[in-house]
Amino acid sequence: MTIVSQLRSAMNRLSVCRVLLPSLMFLLSSAVATSAEPVPQELQPWLKSQSWQRDTTGPILELGRLGSYDDRHIFAPCVSQEKGTYSLWYCGSTGLVKDRMFVVGLAKSDDGIHFRKSRQNPVFSFGDGEHSVLTPTLLRSADGQTLRENDRLRMWFSATDFHDETALHQLYETTSLDGVTWTEPGSDNLKHVYAPTILKTGRTYQMWFTDVSQDPWCIRHASSLDGNKWRVSPDPVLELDQDWESGRLFYPTVLKLGDAYLMWYGSYWTERKNTTALGFAVSIDGLNWYKHPENPVLRPDPERPWESHYVTSQSVMQLPDKSFRIWYASRKQPPFVNKYFAINTAHWAGPAAEDAPADKNEPLPKPASFHNWKQETRTKLKAMLGIPETKTALQSEKRGELERDGLVMEKWVFTSEPGSRIPAVVYRPKELKAPAPAIVLTYGHGGSKSQWQYNYAAQAYAKAGLVCLAIDPIGEEERHIQGRLGTRAHDPKDVHERAWNAGRPIMGKLVFDTMRGIDFLEERKDVDPSRIGVAGNSLGGAVASWMAALEPRIKMAIVSGWAYDNVTLRSKYCTKVPNQRMRELCTWPEFLSLAAPDCAVLVMNGDADWIIDSDDDGTAWRGTRAAVKRAAQVYADQGAAGKVKAWFEAGGGHRPYMAHPDALLWIHEQLGTPLLTKAQIRELPTVNSGRWCDAQQIKLERLYGTDLHQRGATLADFGLTPIDRSQLACLKPEERGTPAFTLEGWLSQIEHHE
Repeated sequence: MTIVSQLRSAMNRLSVCRVLLPSLMFLLSSAVATSAEPVPQELQPWLKSQSWQRDTTGPILELGRLGSYDDRHIFAPCVSQEKGTYSLWYCGSTGLVKDRMFVVGLAKSDDGIHFRKSRQNPVFSFGDGEHSVLTPTLLRSADGQTLRENDRLRMWFSATDFHDETALHQLYETTSLDGVTWTEPGSDNLKHVYAPTILKTGRTYQMWFTDVSQDPWCIRHASSLDGNKWRVSPDPVLELDQDWESGRLFYPTVLKLGDAYLMWYGSYWTERKNTTALGFAVSIDGLNWYKHPENPVLRPDPERPWESHYVTSQSVMQLPDKSFRIWYASRKQPPFVNKYFAINTAHWAGPAAEDAPADKNEPLPKPASFHNWKQETRTKLKAMLGIPETKTALQSEKRGELERDGLVMEKWVFTSEPGSRIPAVVYRPKELKAPAPAIVLTYGHGGSKSQWQYNYAAQAYAKAGLVCLAIDPIGEEERHIQGRLGTRAHDPKDVHERAWNAGRPIMGKLVFDTMRGIDFLEERKDVDPSRIGVAGNSLGGAVASWMAALEPRIKMAIVSGWAYDNVTLRSKYCTKVPNQRMRELCTWPEFLSLAAPDCAVLVMNGDADWIIDSDDDGTAWRGTRAAVKRAAQVYADQGAAGKVKAWFEAGGGHRPYMAHPDALLWIHEQLGTPLLTKAQIRELPTVNSGRWCDAQQIKLERLYGTDLHQRGATLADFGLTPIDRSQLACLKPEERGTPAFTLEGWLSQIEHHE
C-alpha cells in the first residue's frame, strides 16, 4: 500500500482536528498533488488553460504500404531537432495485434509538420526476431533539446516479447552517430520499464517511466550518474487520482524549463470508453507533481476519424519562439484492427504573456506588511510541522558533570513533551563572570551529542566563552532503542508514515526538541536569554534553517552544509516533504526572510559539495546565493542590513563549517564571545579535521571521510581532544531503550494521544 492510499484510508477513519488534517493532507500530496491544494507560485502559470491547435488536415505519418514493416501499427514518436531538421523515430509493426513485433522507423521534416519516411527504414530492430522495440526516447538536456555525448545520440527503449507470458518490459540502450545506424541493444538496465523519458540535469540523468510491474500502472522516477545503473525513487511520482483518469497512467513526457518540470502523461478517459487522453502536471523537483485542474488538456477529436479514440505515446518540444509542439499517436474508432493507427501533431502558444511564469525577482513582503505576513506564515508552517502549541514542565534532572581543560560538561535529562525525555550535555567554561551567550546544536543524519564534529564544536564554543547545549536527536545515541551511535534511525519510510499519520512529522519533532532546548537554557542563571543561537551541519543545517524561520527567541543561526534551493526537495524523507509543503506557502527567499530582522543567519557551504548539490553543477549554490541576496533586501528594509550572509569555501565539500574560524567570527559579531576578542579569533591557529581525527583514532564514514568532505575541513584549533561517548552518557543503564527516551516510544505515545 502506498503512502497515498494509507493516508486516504486514515483520513476516512480519523476525525478532523486543527493540526492533524494539514499534516495528513501534507503527506497525501507529497506523492500526488492536485490543484485543490496550494501550488508553489512559480508553477501556477503552468496550470492555466492549454489550447492545443491541430494545424494539419490529416495525419503527419500513416501506415506503410501493404507488406511493409509498419502496415498495421504505428506509434511512439520520438522527435529531435538538430541543425534545422526534425527527425522523428517511431515504432511500426505488421500483422495481427497478437503477433505484432515492433521495429523503429525514421522520418525527416523541415518544419516539424510535413514528414517523409526514410528509404532506409526500418533503421533499428532488437535483432533476435522476438523482442519488440517500444517507446524509444533520446537523451535530452533539461529543456528537452537533443543532447549528444561523444557526438553520439543515446536512445533508450522498452523491449518485450509479446508471446512471453510474463509480459516483462525491460530498459535497453543503443547509440548512433547519424540516427540511422544504431549499435546492438545494450544489456537490460532495469525491469518493468515502459515509455521512459530521460533528461540530463547537471551530472544527473533523470528518468520518468511507466511502471508496468502491476496494475494499476503508475509513473515512477529514477536517477543515474551514467545512464546505465539506475536508482528508482521509493514512491511513485504520479498515480491515479483525478476523476478523468481510469485504469492506468502511462507515457510520461518531461521537460524542465527554468525552475519548473512539465509533464504530459496519458490515461484512459473515464467519460469515453476505449479512449485515452493526455493530462498535464508540473513540479519544482521532478518528484512532487501538481496536476492540471482542467485535465485532460489534449483530447481525441471525434471529428478527425484517425484520432477519434487515442492521443498518447507523445513527444513534446518547446520551439525557439517559446511555443510548444506535440507529436502523438492515435487510434480510430472500434473495432480496433490497428493497435495504433497514425501519428499526428498539434501546437500550443504556451502561457499567455500575462500568465507567463513569474520573474524570480517578484517582490518580497514590504516593510508595512512584513510583520503580519511573518506571523501568518509562521503559524501555517508550525501547524504543518505539527509543533505543539502548549509545553509541559521540563522536569530537568542533573545527572553529574566532568571537568577538563578549563571546561565543565554537565549531564542532564529534561522533558520535551509527555512521554518524551531528552538526554543532553551542557558545555561551559569553568569560570563565567556574567550570564553568557548560548548555542543549541542541531544535528545531521547519524549525528548526536558525542559525534566528533559536534563534540568538537561544543568544546570550541565553550572555549570562546559560550554555553553550548548538545542534545541527542530523536532516534540517535541514548535515544536509540539499542543505544547506538550513527544509526539514522528516524529515516525509514514507515517511521515517517507513522509520524505523519499522527500529525507530527519528524522534522517538526527535531525542531520542537530544539525549541525545548532553548526553554532549558532560559532557566539557567549562567545564560543570557537575549543572546541564544543555533548551529548545525547537513540535516542539522536544515533544522537550523527551520529554527531561524520559526523561533523568535534566537538571535543567530549558522546553517552549514545545507541549501536554500529546490535541490533539497530530492533529499531524505525528513527534509524533502516538509520543504515541499513549505514551498507551497512561500519561496526560498521568503523562507529565509522569516528570520528578519532579529535573527542573523550565516549560510556556510563548500561550492563543491555534491552531497547537497546533487547535480554537481552549482544549481544549489546559485539558488542559495540568490535567496540570500533577496532576503538581504528584506533585512535592510527592516533596519538589519548585513545580518544575513552566504559564505562559501572554494573547492570545499560536505564539511562541518560551524567549527571554522569564520563561524566563530560570526558568533562573536552576533552573540559575543566572552573569552575571545575578534583579534584573538583571527589569530587562532587551525587544524585539518582529517589529521585531527587520525590523531584521535576517529574513523570517518566512507562516504564523508574523504578530503573533499569531512577530512578536508578547517577547524579552529584550541588543542581539543574528543570526549569519550561513555563519559557523556546521561542515562542510567536501566533507562536505556525505555519508551520515554526512544523514537519508538514517542511514536507510540503520539499515536495513542491521537
